[in-house]
Amino acid sequence: MDEVRFVHREESFNDLAVRELAKSQAKCLCLLQFKRCSKDLCVNCASGQRIRSCKNCMNDYDKERLQNYTLDYYNDFSRNPMAWMSHKQFVRSYNRFVFVLILFMFLIVGSLGLCAL
Repeated sequence: MDEVRFVHREESFNDLAVRELAKSQAKCLCLLQFKRCSKDLCVNCASGQRIRSCKNCMNDYDKERLQNYTLDYYNDFSRNPMAWMSHKQFVRSYNRFVFVLILFMFLIVGSLGLCAL
């Protein structure tokens, strides 16, 4: 995909690489948190292995920046948990919502019926 990027401040390739790595790491954290991936899968995941490999090559300053960027991206990504759910989890949560809605409707109709008597 061709991408045009305008940089309004001086930015090195390293700055861009740290941010992109942080974005990938935040996505992995969201996948773990919302149970789309398990910790066992994470250990053998190619993406996780590449992230760990890149982190091992970083100096302490870049690792600190990576951690800060990861927290920022994680805060943004985790605001929408439905984006990280598996299809099965989404269907389950949707069915719960429909069940509660139907139950609520029966309660309202039932209370209106009792008031009419």
